Amino acid sequence: MDVLLVNPWIYDFAAYDLWLRPYGLLRLGGLLRTRGYRVALLDLLDPFHPELPRRPRRKAFGTGHFYREVIPRPAHLGEVPRTFARYGIPPALAEEELRSLAPPRLILLTCLQTYWYPGALAAYRLLRKHFPKTPILLGGIYARLCPDHAQRSFPDAEVVAEHREEAILSRIRNLIEPGGEPSPRDYPVFDLQRRLPYAVILTGRGCPFRCAYCASGILFPEFERRPPEEVFREILFWHERYGVRDFAFYDDALLVDFEGHLGVVLERVLSRGLAVRFHAPNALHARFLSAEVARLLRRAGFVTVRLGLETLDRRYDRKVSREEFEAAVAALREAGYRREEIGVYLLFGLPGQSLFEVREAAEYVASVGARPILAEYSPVPGTPLFEEAETRSRYPLSEDPLFHNNSLFPAFPDPDWEAIEELKVYVRALGA
Repeated sequence: MDVLLVNPWIYDFAAYDLWLRPYGLLRLGGLLRTRGYRVALLDLLDPFHPELPRRPRRKAFGTGHFYREVIPRPAHLGEVPRTFARYGIPPALAEEELRSLAPPRLILLTCLQTYWYPGALAAYRLLRKHFPKTPILLGGIYARLCPDHAQRSFPDAEVVAEHREEAILSRIRNLIEPGGEPSPRDYPVFDLQRRLPYAVILTGRGCPFRCAYCASGILFPEFERRPPEEVFREILFWHERYGVRDFAFYDDALLVDFEGHLGVVLERVLSRGLAVRFHAPNALHARFLSAEVARLLRRAGFVTVRLGLETLDRRYDRKVSREEFEAAVAALREAGYRREEIGVYLLFGLPGQSLFEVREAAEYVASVGARPILAEYSPVPGTPLFEEAETRSRYPLSEDPLFHNNSLFPAFPDPDWEAIEELKVYVRALGA
């Protein structure tokens, strides 16, 4: 083996497989294979490991639970009235997996959320125990947004804060030469998973909008798109070769230039008669959701539709007006989507936000015929809203990424946990 890709545990109050894959890591694996590298995957979140003490419940469209074990929470997170857990396979099974692997020449370790670094750190220590001399490159959103903290926490790993794939591949080539034969396809290495209940598709990177709470423009400064025919060929490959039926789009701006981009992909899907289902967990921009777009989404197999309203307060977000939002919901309803199928994300826990504002926004969403979904706010370093969140927070957000955890409601100076839970229950009832 040349390169071992490692998807680490998650240590958190909650984690769920809502089409959650380490796309950047798996994408790098595919690019490495085209260059002749022999690649393997260690997935510490694997919900399909045959020796798990119990099988996690799986749900519709490939989603479901991870295996979890309750663990002590960090002492400074003790106020949160929730259970803390390690999500993923038990450490003993991870040890067995590592013993079964040929020693790698290089290890790529990812960490998705900034506040998930303790799970990555536990994986890092385990890797060091088994492969003490192997170079480790640490990447992912955590490494990109918190490089100094990452370097202090992972002392002899090389922190990869670069977003350009060619630069990362060049660095890998400087460390080790490929030991195998080139592969003809550069698709993410989803085939290295034990089971493939869904595939993730990325048609482009970045976003033309610059919302105050979002890191998309920091992680990918340029807005870049793949050719539609290339996207369609990838969908066709996973569907025909591996029988994948469910595809989740990871784009932040999927509907931009719909006629020249996603619309072309969906027309090709329809022309080939593919029996597939599409999901948009990252939310669609309501501004671009016309009646024609809604009809094509429905015909082509979009079953998970999420809109990003985020808040009614225009100081946080100006990407969609109420009129545009209402028109988008009406278009989806006319296309045949039921109210419960149209999920609308509302940010909950913004600095200076009251619970009444959130309740009012949820009632508004329900009144126009959609289902409100609360998305708890996590302060993102480098975004305009981070500084305001830090001034209001009861935590020193810049000192430890653990304090970014959305379950803490870190931008609230003094959260009323009982009132927060009551509001969550109320909003769920609105969407039922």
